[in-house]
Amino acid sequence: MRLKISLCLPSVEDRVPPCHTRRRRVLPGGRFAKMAVHEFMHPRNRYRQRPDFQELIKEFPELNEVASVDLSGKVKLDYKNKQAVELLSKCLLARDFRLKLELPSGKLVPTLPLRLNYIHWLEDIGSVARWSEREVVRGIDIGCGASCIYPLLAVVQSNKRWHMVAIEKAEDSLASARANVIRNELQQYIDVRAQNHDGNTILLDVLQQMPDERFEFCMCNPPFFDSTSPQKSKPKNRTGRRREPSNASTGSGEELCTEGGEVQFIGQIIEESLRLKDRVGVYTTMIGHKRSYEEVLHALRTAGIHNVTTSCFCQGNTTRWAVAWSFDSTLVLPFVLGSLVANGESLPQGKRKKGLGKPISCAIFTTNQMPSLQPVIKYIVNQLQAISIDVRTVKGTFDSANEYLCELSAQHNTWSHQRRKRRAERTHVEPQNGNGSELQQKNTNSEKKLKLENVVEHPEENLASEEATPDASSDPYLRAALQIQWKEDSYYVALQYISGIAGRDGANQILQYLKNTTKSNTNEESSSHASDDTKCQ
Repeated sequence: MRLKISLCLPSVEDRVPPCHTRRRRVLPGGRFAKMAVHEFMHPRNRYRQRPDFQELIKEFPELNEVASVDLSGKVKLDYKNKQAVELLSKCLLARDFRLKLELPSGKLVPTLPLRLNYIHWLEDIGSVARWSEREVVRGIDIGCGASCIYPLLAVVQSNKRWHMVAIEKAEDSLASARANVIRNELQQYIDVRAQNHDGNTILLDVLQQMPDERFEFCMCNPPFFDSTSPQKSKPKNRTGRRREPSNASTGSGEELCTEGGEVQFIGQIIEESLRLKDRVGVYTTMIGHKRSYEEVLHALRTAGIHNVTTSCFCQGNTTRWAVAWSFDSTLVLPFVLGSLVANGESLPQGKRKKGLGKPISCAIFTTNQMPSLQPVIKYIVNQLQAISIDVRTVKGTFDSANEYLCELSAQHNTWSHQRRKRRAERTHVEPQNGNGSELQQKNTNSEKKLKLENVVEHPEENLASEEATPDASSDPYLRAALQIQWKEDSYYVALQYISGIAGRDGANQILQYLKNTTKSNTNEESSSHASDDTKCQ
């Protein structure tokens, strides 16, 4: 018999998950059915499927002390009992990861669905950053806490390919973290280091002690609440209708609160990343509140950091947000799976347009039209450069590549109405007789009409184009990532919007431009061959 239990704890955090706004599906007759919240977890998260609690009790009889059976025969846990929360986490860690965990009294109890969501998201980032090509992947956990849960999970989940540096400021948590590493015999893979207790930095002082080391990523689960706020670790009740948390509150003051809250803490990581740059390949952090998530994105834009990806971790009744950024020009983070919109139903319907969205793609050539990927790459790059779009190669070459990835940058709109412009060029005829001047005047009028239509139909684009003058300090009119690869019997082009006032519509228009030019040239080539065949006959 399966249980109706939630595995997402603790509950002192914000509980207004946007993914729950679409948790109902329509049944025949217009009725609604409640969808399991576990469906919104990462696809690889093992806790999407609820564990068989009765089987868990058979394996760990100590759970009987905190479990009860209701009149219907269902086994339940009292989640307001801190002992029950801690015991459940320990049993799941032992069963699913062969990890032994001990915690001092009063420390934050790590819950596994959320932690595992974060680890899986890092794996998705690694697939784009090509960590699989590295023998060892180095990571830093900022504020590992008494459990040292993230480094432990990262090492076990990666089959000991990930080596972690865990940093912590609180002395009692530091001692407990080291004990948990030794308890699981993972000292070779996890280095627990003390942060300067009186220092004002988060990463700088620690990395200065390791001047020759570079890390693939850093991760952070910062204290969510502002220690200077009167409410401190209590979530704001803006509407007055917030229900009391159903789960036990765990965690010490320094684990839950910091001066200025999570926004100020993450803001300092952003500032330090501007100094450290590529000492860390990808900077990542979890965010506890939706309003903080929006402020962090604003801080990144203000700092001029645009190579960013985001995600949303939904588990049970708790939602968290995550942001990653990088200074590595060869890594295009928007291609990482699991962004807020690409994650499926993670935003309310009216707010989905704010995310980057999924890459748009289409087949551009068949293998019968192009013999290999290289001429496809050359053709597409030439078409883009012909309309003054800057192309910067990120991965692959023109000569030999199974995949090509580049970053596009446009200072203004040069791709709209290209089909009309080509048609006007084809109909233009040099004057050879008395009617030539009349035809030339007609073509001139057509070109004027085309310019007028551009102004009338797209006034906002023309205004934006005038305002979007090239400036190194400002974002281009459009930045996008373009990927070219071979799949089955066709060559595909995918475009991912990154930034710029042109928006995702600009990326859609460029893809349509490439489709139109490809179709036009293919038709012209076919007509040319047909004409040659007729002449030969």
